[in-house]
Parts: sequence; C-alpha cells; structure tokens
Amino acid sequence: MIENVLRAPEPGNPPIATWRTAALVIVLLIFCVFAVIDRSVIAMLVDPIKHSLGISDTQIALLMGIAYAAAYALGGLPMGYLVDKKPRKWILYFAVTFWGLAEAACGIPGGFAWLFLARMAVGLGEAPLHPSAHSIIADTVPKRRLATVMSIYSGGNLIGTGFALIIGGWIVNSLLHHSSIDVPLLGKVAPWQFAFIITGLPGLALALLILPFREPPRTHVSSATQGTWGELFAFLRLRWQVLLCLSIVFGGMNIVNGGLIKWQPAYLSRFYHLNPKQYGFALGIIDATSAVAGLIVSGWLVDRWFVRGRLDAHLSYYLWAIVLTSPIVFYGLVSANLTIFLISAVVAKSVTVNFLGLAAAQVQLIAPPRLRGRLSGLYFMMIIALLGSTFGALVPALISDHVLHDEIRIGRSLAMTLAIFAPLSVIAILWGRRYVREAVVAAERF
Repeated sequence: MIENVLRAPEPGNPPIATWRTAALVIVLLIFCVFAVIDRSVIAMLVDPIKHSLGISDTQIALLMGIAYAAAYALGGLPMGYLVDKKPRKWILYFAVTFWGLAEAACGIPGGFAWLFLARMAVGLGEAPLHPSAHSIIADTVPKRRLATVMSIYSGGNLIGTGFALIIGGWIVNSLLHHSSIDVPLLGKVAPWQFAFIITGLPGLALALLILPFREPPRTHVSSATQGTWGELFAFLRLRWQVLLCLSIVFGGMNIVNGGLIKWQPAYLSRFYHLNPKQYGFALGIIDATSAVAGLIVSGWLVDRWFVRGRLDAHLSYYLWAIVLTSPIVFYGLVSANLTIFLISAVVAKSVTVNFLGLAAAQVQLIAPPRLRGRLSGLYFMMIIALLGSTFGALVPALISDHVLHDEIRIGRSLAMTLAIFAPLSVIAILWGRRYVREAVVAAERF
C-alpha cells in the first residue's frame, strides 16, 4: 500500500519513490509504534502504581504527563536543530536505543521520584523521533501525497496505543496475580515494574533497523543554505498567527486526545468494572483498526482537496470533523451504557481527535525546507508535549479530584475537557485559515 501511494510523480518534487522508500517509511512507522507503546503503557498500570506507591490521581497524572512532556519539550528545539544539521538515521538509532533503556529503567525498584526521572528520560529520548521522521518523509514524498503518507506514519501513534492497550492489558492481567517477579540483576520486582522492563528492552534490537538505509538527500537545501536560528525566529514572528492557530486547534484537541488515552483504561476499570484484558482488547482494537483507517482516509481526502487548490484543506476538514462528531463523543462519555461509550470511542479516535497526520503535513507545507526539523520540533514541543501530553493527563485529573470529587466518574471529566476545547478549536480554525493559506503560498517560493 505504501509503495503504491508513493508512486505519484510531480514536477519539482523528489524522484518517484521505490520499494526502498516504502521500506524506510515502514521502519519509521515501527519506531513510532514502539515509542507510543513505551509512552502509553503506563496508562494500563495506573491503579497498580497508585496502590504500590500510595499516590493520588493527580500524582499519577504528573507521571503520565508532565514528567514525560517536560523533557520532551526541552529536547524539541535542540533535537530539531540536530535534525536540520546532522544525519537523521544516526539520530534515530541513538534515540530509539536511549528511550528503550529509559523505559526499562521505569521498572527498576524505586519510589515516585525515580519513576518521575525515568519517565523524563523516556520523553527526552523520544524528542528527536518525529522531527527526524517528518523531515525524511518531506524529503522523499511528493507534496500532493504528503498528507496521506504522513497519516500512514502517524498511524503508528494509534497502532502503538492499540498495542499498548492490548499487550499491556494481557501483561497486566497475567502478572497481577503474582506478588513479585524475579528479574536477573534486579531481584524481586512488582508486576507493574516488570511490564516496563519487557516493553523497553526491545528497543535495543529495533534501533538496528534504520542502519541499512542511506541518509536521504535534503531537497532544495545545501550545507551552505541550512537555516539559522535567526531565520527560524524571523519566520515565527512573521507567521505568529499560524503558530497560534495550530497550537489552539491541534494543541487543544490533543489535550482531549491525551485525556482519552491516559484515562479511558482507568475509567473502564473503575466505572464499568472491566479487567485489564477486557478493556485493553476493546480500546486496543479501536485504536489499531478504526482509528488507523480514519487517519488514512482523512489524509487521502485532504490530499484530494489540496490538489484541487484548497490550500486550507487540512483545517477545513478538521473543522467539519469537530463540529459533526464532538456531540456524539460527549454523549458517550457521560452515558452509563458501555456500548454507547465504546461507539463514542470509535467516533472519537477515528474522527474527532484523529488529526496527527493532518497536523504534521500542515507544518511541513508551511515550513521552508531548511527549517523543517526545528519547526517540527517546535510543533511537537508545543502541541504534543506542553499541551497534549502535559494537560491531557492533568486536566481530567484535576476536574476529577477538585471539581467532581469523584474518581469513579472520570468519564465526566473527559466530557468536560472536550466541552472546553472543541469550541475553542472551531473558533481558532475560522480565524486562522486565511493565515495558513498565506503561509502555504509563501513556502512555495523557497
């Protein structure tokens, strides 16, 4: 499928991609899946960690959110700079190795502080992944196919979440009847600690997959014309409206998405009394099938609009997605019916908060080629880390702890989060579309 998508020649763009390019995209997809598994498996371990360490939902939210996101955000721009200057395949090799070891370190016996630091290391290690992958894809794929291929790559986020839920649910359900597990060199560890170890160590082998590939040439960029920090900040001053629009739209809805990823497992356990194997399978199938299909279909549709001259196709599509589906998702989150909740989860993950490929393609379309790595790093620092990963876990927890005072009905906290950010995103799209169109036209001149 990927090779067929890449076979579209286009004047002024990179040569027609071969099976090697398709294979490279697949490897990047595998890295994306692995990253999300390592980032997300903690959501399956909320209650075991909470009871083992004696901490609150808000502290769990800090582990899931800010511990990871702060380091990810701090690494975003520096890693983006490296992506613009250094061979991206080697950046990816060392990044995958590092975050795999950091994930395994989450399972080393220790308290809240140690787990917080290990989660920070995971975030720092994952910071170069998306800037590197987006830069490579933008240098090898024609613009008219960019949203589709970015959506295929970004599908790794959903596949990874699905695998984290399915495999994590199976692991947790299988291990929790053990009081402890013997691990060489570490001795006895809790089952939730062992889950971190066995999901992190495969990174040492997976990192090797990138080594057989050549570093892709950077389109329209020579070593003498690579962008400076001054150019980056000048671009941000010139296009501040675009940055603000994308941050509100995709950052706000990623807070909703982050809340769903982090708190749906705990909600199904606490309110519907499902065991980890049951809710892991249900949510995993939703993420790994319907959500991925929705992402690819949206990318294909947006590419068709864009080719026909709709320069704001990415935001226009997402405007309709939010307006038409948010009421369905809200109803499912406040419903006491499990079937209705699961249907709303399908709608949410396949349409409402399914924007990663569209957002990544939008950033690449407005970015001058010599600034792609840093703009991608900034985008993920703002939208994914500082907004989505940090507040996605924290906002529903704060609502649950301090507004509703009811950890059982955290679904209502997720519904209130959606009710806040969906209208803000609609307003931002209506205001910012014209600035995005201007930025896309200007980027064509570079």
